[in-house]
Amino acid sequence: MLLLAQLIVNGVYIGSVYAMLGLSFATIFATTKTWHFAQGAVYSIAAYAILGLGLMPGLPLVVVVLGAAAVAAAAGILCQLALYRPLRARQASPLVVVMGSLGLMVVIENLLALVFGPSGFSLALELPPPLLVAGVVVSPAQLWAPLVALAVTLVFLAFLSRTVLGQQFRALVVDEELLRLNGVETERLKLWAFAIGSAMLAVPAALLMASGAGVSPYIGIPAVLTGAMALFLGGVDSFAGAALGGLAIGVVENVSVWLIPTEWQTAITYALLLLFLMLRPTGLMGRRLRQSAV
Repeated sequence: MLLLAQLIVNGVYIGSVYAMLGLSFATIFATTKTWHFAQGAVYSIAAYAILGLGLMPGLPLVVVVLGAAAVAAAAGILCQLALYRPLRARQASPLVVVMGSLGLMVVIENLLALVFGPSGFSLALELPPPLLVAGVVVSPAQLWAPLVALAVTLVFLAFLSRTVLGQQFRALVVDEELLRLNGVETERLKLWAFAIGSAMLAVPAALLMASGAGVSPYIGIPAVLTGAMALFLGGVDSFAGAALGGLAIGVVENVSVWLIPTEWQTAITYALLLLFLMLRPTGLMGRRLRQSAV
């Protein structure tokens, strides 16, 4: 049972990271309907920004994360202005947009590899020693990750319900055309979505780096795939569902090791998630779609 308790602690930690990735992906996709796979490259940029700012003496960790969030937000806005908006202006099909997004991710990752090299870097942080609670080891990153993820999610949900911009976000998820008819500039909202969704990436990047994870040009690929899966699991129209979906993936991924060999960990985890989506295509918190009459 001690092993199970340790796996649950590990799962909650990585699930909190996945929750932030899911919430970030949902913020952009639910509002703009853009398969923003280049978000993986933005995640890598955020991680390198944390690395660069973290090496500056005297900068508190909070300032480092906020600075990286600003860099990621700027990168996300550039993706919208330089790629997605021109493609939509030319009435490109969704498949072309997806391919353009994947191409942009490859280009940015290779540019990062040219600038920083293909090898990884890590950031040495002065953190308190791990705690031993009833025989379970809890590192500072594992202790703070669920609290930070919960705080970010609650702040974002409060933003959606209590601010004009947040309410416009929610309306944009439901019906963009209706917003336009009411005189709302939806392209401005989409820029905000890219900025906020991209800025969130600094949080999971910092949480992973606090546990000793390295930074390389290619860390964004698993990050964006995890964010997309969390979105599907939680429900493509639910921000809270995407965060909950990411948490569920992390917990299942780690607890499954208690029953199966580690080499089957990822395969079994995603098989269970796909089985769940077959039984409930709308996800954990997604809306049930109406079926048209034949």
